[in-house]
Amino acid sequence: MNGKTALFFSVGVVAIALGFLVYTGLSQNMVYYFHVDEFLSKASSLKGEVIKVNGKVVEGSIHKEQMDYDFVIHGSPANIIKVAYHGVVPDTFKDNSDVVVEGTYDMDSRQFHATTLMAKCPTKYESQDAGKKITKK
Repeated sequence: MNGKTALFFSVGVVAIALGFLVYTGLSQNMVYYFHVDEFLSKASSLKGEVIKVNGKVVEGSIHKEQMDYDFVIHGSPANIIKVAYHGVVPDTFKDNSDVVVEGTYDMDSRQFHATTLMAKCPTKYESQDAGKKITKK
């Protein structure tokens, strides 16, 4: 091999190795994201998968015992998921708040076991001018 061929071969091997590392790193860290309504229709095919589900906390459903939380989230009123979570919750976690839970769904108990809970910021923090058209003078 001459010098140019060896250089191109070396660069090609490095590029393939980097591509493989990026692909495996991304595929291992990818998590499906669903809204409650979407998730319930696909739950049986996602058995054992770590997923994220977005929904709204049903009013009066939060039950707390030390750091163990049980609550219910919903999409449309008819579609609900029971959630169990152990850990610290954000201050914005309360009835009717939008949440995203990450974890696994147990088809037998029909309960979502969350390892992560994120409460979305409520709209009360949005500017009063949000949605209004601003005109220049």
